[in-house]
Order: sequence, then C-alpha cells, then structure tokens
Amino acid sequence: IQVSILNFQASMLNIQVSMLNFQVSMLNFQVSMLNFQVSMLNFQVSMLNFQVSMLNFQVSMLNIQVSMLNFQVSMLNFQVSMLNFQVSMLNFYVEFCKLNFQVSMLNFQVSMLNFQASMLNFQVSILNFQVSILNLVT
Repeated sequence: IQVSILNFQASMLNIQVSMLNFQVSMLNFQVSMLNFQVSMLNFQVSMLNFQVSMLNFQVSMLNIQVSMLNFQVSMLNFQVSMLNFQVSMLNFYVEFCKLNFQVSMLNFQVSMLNFQASMLNFQVSILNFQVSILNLVT
C-alpha cells in the first residue's frame, strides 16, 4: 500500500514537473519572439540610419552647389565692378570728348551683368531653401 501511495505521489510530481517544463518552453517561446522583435527594430533603425546618411549626402551636395553659385556671383560682382570702373573712366573722358554712345553701351552691359547677378542670387536663394528643407528633415 505504501509503495502504491509513493508511486501515486511520484506520478503527481511527474505531472507537476511536466507542467513546469511546459511553462518553461512557453517562456522560451516568448523570449524568442521578443528577440525577433528586437532584431526587426534593429533592422528598422539601420534603415533609418541609412536614410539619414543619404539625406546628409544630399545636403552636402547642395552645399557644394551653393558654394559654386556663390563663386559665380562673386565673379559677376567683380565683372560689374570692373565695368563700373570703366564707366567712371569713360564718364571722366566724356567731359572732354562727349562719348555718349560708348557710355550708354557700357551702362547697358552693366545693367545686363546686374541682371545676371540677380538671377544667380535667386538661384542661390532657391538652393538655400532646399538646404533648409533638407536640414529640417534630418
């Protein structure tokens, strides 16, 4: 009788052990699911980092374009100043020789260069706007 009672208790303990083993396997499954979610989040973070690096590259390319346009604007400003100097020299000479036609032609060239400079300034402002939008995105 005692042996059968001990066998019954042993079988009850075996049932409890198997229930605990089942709970452990369920917890292991939950841990593996959480690990999968963490790996998916890590993948999303790496994709976002890649997008940020691409946007940073675009910003640097736009900055290069802006600096090139600024250089062109400075070159046009130099040409305008040179033409203004020529105009002033011709104005000085007009007092003696009345070269009104050449002065008007140089004034026309100066106005054309001023127009080109304003167009380049407009392009620079557009590129600066694009850079500010990209900076907001990043």
